[in-house]
Amino acid sequence: MDRDRFGWSLVELGERLAGFGVSMLTILVCYGASKIGTIAPYRLLPLTALDLAIPYWPWTVWIYGTATWAVFLAWAIVPSRLEARRLWTSIALASITCAAIFMVFPTTYPRTLYPTPDDGSLTAIELADLREADTAANCVPSLHVALAALMALSGISFPFRTTRVRRALAVLCVAWATLVALATLTVKQHYIVDVPSGALVGALAWWSARRLLHPHRAPFWARYGRPLALLTDADREAVAKLRRNVESHQWSLDEIAWPERPLRPISPLMERLLNEVVYIEEIARLNFELLRDGSHDEDLRALYDLFADEERRHAEALRRVITAHGGRILPPGLGNALVLSQFDRLDPRSDADVALVALSTPVFETFLDAGTIPFLRHHPEVKGALFDALEQRISRDEHAHLALNWIVSRHLARTSSPRRALRWLANPMIHRGIFAVPFMSLDVYALAYRLGFDFRSLLPAFTRLWRLHHRFSELASFPLWWLFRLFVACGVIATTTVLALHRANLVMGALWTTFSRVTRALAIALFGRDLLARRALPPAR
Repeated sequence: MDRDRFGWSLVELGERLAGFGVSMLTILVCYGASKIGTIAPYRLLPLTALDLAIPYWPWTVWIYGTATWAVFLAWAIVPSRLEARRLWTSIALASITCAAIFMVFPTTYPRTLYPTPDDGSLTAIELADLREADTAANCVPSLHVALAALMALSGISFPFRTTRVRRALAVLCVAWATLVALATLTVKQHYIVDVPSGALVGALAWWSARRLLHPHRAPFWARYGRPLALLTDADREAVAKLRRNVESHQWSLDEIAWPERPLRPISPLMERLLNEVVYIEEIARLNFELLRDGSHDEDLRALYDLFADEERRHAEALRRVITAHGGRILPPGLGNALVLSQFDRLDPRSDADVALVALSTPVFETFLDAGTIPFLRHHPEVKGALFDALEQRISRDEHAHLALNWIVSRHLARTSSPRRALRWLANPMIHRGIFAVPFMSLDVYALAYRLGFDFRSLLPAFTRLWRLHHRFSELASFPLWWLFRLFVACGVIATTTVLALHRANLVMGALWTTFSRVTRALAIALFGRDLLARRALPPAR
């Protein structure tokens, strides 16, 4: 699957609308700034013979005004996130360039020679509104022509899969941009010189955006390559030893004595909780696959591949537990859906993405797995030999996962310069994760609380995480670690708050589980039911 694809889920539609809004805001801010102050006085350019020969056709204002709609349509059809970033960058570059020229070389047009018709027609009203909003100043170059040129070039370069679509779009883009350029002259908004100068600005902005945002060039917060490369003999030896140990303890689902008859039914709350834990295991699998693809060392790649297989077994085993108890496979809640959707954007070539996943995985495995799996093992709805056997294997696997994750996290902390580590904080995936984690925690622990989970069991895990930089001194000066300490602090605050409310009988667990049910419905509406297929996960029933 193309991880850069820009689809049509509600979330992606919202992103397209946001891109259109930001683009229009960029244009208006730059154009408005050029009106506030200029370095030189406005000057009236002489009308050339060609300017005078071009007819005045007020009705072409309708063509002139299509530029806004063209920006909207460009965002509606942009096929990939890379092209979306290029589209906005080219619009910003063209707007900034034109605004700078307007301030340094302000010009005006003699509109009084071409008065607005006074026949009360829609065309006359539209033209009057245009001239009131868009004064006769700032002619050279034409921002309208610049935008038309860059959007036409963008549309031509959009990598649609079929040749017929690309050719048809190219013809439409060229025809439309030509009509807009002519309309700037027939509406008497611009001099003839404004058209080629505007086209040049638009073409340069389009070209510059493609140069700046090359598919093989990393964004400013990242560097591309194979980010995980162990540099010390001690780290390599520890990873090789761990690999041998993990390989000697591999297991299969067939080793577990699965019941031949259906087990006692589970409650809807337990059904939902088990499903959320399944998706947490699948997220861990995807994390390990990304780390595998971003690893340079053979032992690291092999270990992460083994870990991904183990997480897949954990998820599949829990699905079998659900079905053995007569439960259904449900779609993920909002928190897990948000995280699953983000794998479209995580790039194993990016040192920023790899560092984020490498450090976040042990934090959230400690927070989520350490809290839920032992609780489930002792819960009367699923307690028994089956879950005992499963929990023993999952716990053994998770110990190995944590061991490697902390080796890699300490390695990143030792080998990353302060400037590089601070640059990683600009990674937008961090901000998306900050938004998703509260919903993920609510999906899990609101259900667990209703089933009798004791939140005091989380405090030792939080305490170990909070003090971990005392044990591993490399983390003390690592900016990403302090960001995750902030998550730990939020977890401690949330846990102690729940405990205090519990003692006061004010938790209202039913309210939070209802809220979790609503957010699951919202996740289905936002991401569609194809989210699981995009992650190669079994469909919900």
